[in-house]
Order: sequence, then C-alpha cells, then structure tokens
Amino acid sequence: MKLSTYASRAMGLAASAITGWLFTVLGVPLGWILGAMFGSAVYANIFGIEGKTRNIRRSGQLLIGVATAGVLTPDILNTIFGLLPAMIAAALAANVIGLALAWPLGKMAGIDRMTALLSSLPAGMAEMSSLARDVGARADIVTIVHTLRVIIVVLMVPALIATTAFHPVTADASNGTYTALLICFIGGTLLAIGATRLNLLNPFIIMPMVLGPIFVSAGFPIARMPDALLIAAQIFIGFSLGTRLRREGFLKLPRAALAGLICGTALIAMMVFVVAPLIARWTGSDPTAVMLGTAPGGLGEMIASAKVVGASAAIVAGFQFVRSFLTNMIVPPLIIRLGKPNNGGHA
Repeated sequence: MKLSTYASRAMGLAASAITGWLFTVLGVPLGWILGAMFGSAVYANIFGIEGKTRNIRRSGQLLIGVATAGVLTPDILNTIFGLLPAMIAAALAANVIGLALAWPLGKMAGIDRMTALLSSLPAGMAEMSSLARDVGARADIVTIVHTLRVIIVVLMVPALIATTAFHPVTADASNGTYTALLICFIGGTLLAIGATRLNLLNPFIIMPMVLGPIFVSAGFPIARMPDALLIAAQIFIGFSLGTRLRREGFLKLPRAALAGLICGTALIAMMVFVVAPLIARWTGSDPTAVMLGTAPGGLGEMIASAKVVGASAAIVAGFQFVRSFLTNMIVPPLIIRLGKPNNGGHA
C-alpha cells in the first residue's frame, strides 16, 4: 500500500517536472510553476494521486524561504522596515474588500454567512479550511474558493507584469557562503517542524526567512540559492496547486466554484489595479514588486513568482506575510464573534 502511494506521488511529480520543462522550453511565463500545475492536475484527474501532498508543498515553501533569506542585505532589511506602514495598509485594504465580497459570494453560492466570510478572507487555504471545520462552516467550499483565488493570481501574473514598466532586478554576485545557506536550510527545517506543533502560520516558508535577518545582522550573509533548487521549489509548489484541481470537487459544488471565481477575480482586480498603484505611488517602490506583494495569492506562490520574474522577493515576502499574519491571527477571532454559522446553507 505504501509503495503504491509513494509511486503515485512520484509519477505525479514526474508529470509536473516534464510539463514544467515543456512550458519553459515553449517560453510560457512562469513555465515551471504553471507547467507543473498543469501536469499534476491532468495526472491527478486521470490516474489519481494517493496520499497527502502536504510535505511536497512544504519542501517547496522551505526552499523558497531559504532562497528569500539569501537575497537579504542590510539595505533591503531597512527598506522592508520602512515599508511596514504601507504593508499594514495593504493588508487592511485586502481584508476590507474581502469582507465586502462575502455578501455577494454567499448569495451567489447559496451558503451560510460564516462559510462565505471564511471563503472571502484573503488568507491561507489551510488555515481558513481548518478554522471552518472548527466553527462548523463548510470547509469543502472554503477550500475550493481559496484554491481558485490562488490559481487565478498565478495565472494572471504574466498579464499583471505586462501592465507595469517592469525592469527585472539584476542580481549582484553573492558574497554569501553556502555554509550559511546550509545552516539556514537545516535550522529553518528544525524550527518549522517545531512551529508546526504550535500551529504557527506558514512555518516552512517563514522560519528560514526569520533566520535570514539574524544571519545578515550578525555579518554572515547567505549565498544565493542554486538555480536547480529554485526550479525544484517551483515544481513542488506547482504540483501542490495542481493536485487541488479535482474535477469531482468542482462538479459537486458548481455554484460555489462559480461564485469563488467571480469574487476571487474581483478581489484580485481591486488589489492589483487600485490598491497596488496607490501603495507604489505612496512609497515610491517598484510597481511590480508591490503588485505581486498585494496580490491575494499564496505566500509561497507569490514569492516564487517574484524570484522567477526578477522582482524583489524580499519586498513581496514582506507584503504577503503581513497580510497573511493580520488575516489569520486577528480577523478570524473578530469574525467568529459576529455570530455562529447558519448550517442550513447549501451550495
């Protein structure tokens, strides 16, 4: 049984790697991520993928977190701290817009108020789905809506970048050491495993990023992540996204899927075409980095996209983390106080 489970995941990963390579060869933007997502979705719907893919996604997040730590410098850290007010403002805007969209989402999907609220909040899918189970809301609907929003953002990244006067950031030759990179990887892994037991937010991408500033401040810069490992991270993340695109889930809940598609697109449009330009003008920051930072996608997906296109991954990580932290840690307790879900709603 275990052999078939591991073989199934290995074959799915192989399909992701092949289609990721093909997309990249064909010149598709974000080819490794989008190709991997396409390959695993096709494989999962035709053959099925046995067992959980959580550890594969975590491996991709860990590599992205370490890679982000590898680009940190004292100047970048100062820039991130200077942007903190703008990051908080963007996070508040995302939550206000998400909450406003909960009502039309609930009406279109025919679901209860709590399920609609948890579905519309721009937070992590795993955290919101878990919270939905805790409060008696529809975790399956929450999962579908959040999955659709992240996938829409990833698919839109090339088009979003085309709307800006984008100039890729030229990576300077790294003066960091691979010893520091390895220590960051091992230390980040151990801290993430411990943080998982405490149910902390996105530990496998956050913990290496926590170690990065410590290393840089202590005078031990981290070497840049080798390209082969960055490709592996993109394949892992794309694979994880693709496995969520199961035909039966969308056929079972068509109203929720359609409502999630409409409201997710509305949230994305408001953030990247209204909030992001205002933040970029306010701070004078690179519009592409701000756009990827404010886009309500997944933390790992947006940072990976930033690294692929040459935007500042550290700035994107800062915006994404602040929004994710604010939404997951502060907003849900306030929402739950508004009342319990009406379990009579159905999609």
